[in-house]
Parts: sequence; structure tokens; C-alpha cells
Amino acid sequence: MPETITADQVIEAARDLDQDEFTRGDIAEKLGVEKPDIKPGFKAARHAGRLEKVRDDDQNTGHFRLTDQ
Repeated sequence: MPETITADQVIEAARDLDQDEFTRGDIAEKLGVEKPDIKPGFKAARHAGRLEKVRDDDQNTGHFRLTDQ
């Protein structure tokens, strides 16, 4: 089983992407794990206000951005 991905790792990966918007899939790919593996860390980052949802695309994929926090 992969190690638990933390909110800090999710935020660091998002910064490393150097994109205005990103998806959960982008973060998982950057961290080299499957999308379900990032769920706890991603959820924690959102609840802490470090990520916010920007929109859903036409395939209902959520796009997010980093907040200034």
C-alpha cells in the first residue's frame, strides 16, 4: 500500500505543476500515484482553504487552483 499523501505534499505538487488550474489527476500524476491515493491529502488541503474549486469542465472533471494561504 502506498504511503499516505499529506495535504502538504498535494500543495507542493500543485506548486510544482506551475499551472493556474489543475485537476486531481494532474496532482496524482505529479506524485506518481493513483488518483484515489491522494484523496485524504487533497480533501485536507481543501478543508484548510489551501485549494479551491474553480470549475467543472464538459466531462465533469473538477479544476482547482491554489489559494493565497
